[in-house]
Amino acid sequence: MPVFTRHKDAVLVLTADGDYTPGELERVGARAFDHRGDPGPVILDLSGAAGLETKSAESLAAEGTALATHRDRISRLAVVVSSRFADLFEADAPFVAAVGVDVRACPSHGDAVRWLSESGRATL
Repeated sequence: MPVFTRHKDAVLVLTADGDYTPGELERVGARAFDHRGDPGPVILDLSGAAGLETKSAESLAAEGTALATHRDRISRLAVVVSSRFADLFEADAPFVAAVGVDVRACPSHGDAVRWLSESGRATL
């Protein structure tokens, strides 16, 4: 399965490797979010995902919608993605509008953790 989860300290990390669908993201995420009580920080690691350059706005919005079903358990969402694709996760992007939580594209896991923990919003 190209989508899998792990917990790193207080952060839920969803990783998509290769080709994946919004349905896979929702299914795998649902299992992980079911075990989470309070809202917490999430990293969506798309650094190994295939086909971002060909994804349509509708497809990205569907991925955001898949995560939005769990927005009550997401305090902030950092998307680890190449800087080539950072604009797909800007404030006015379909993905961000669909998710409905604070989202930021980050070039590395370190940057993602720093952003998630700034301003005391998340304890990592």
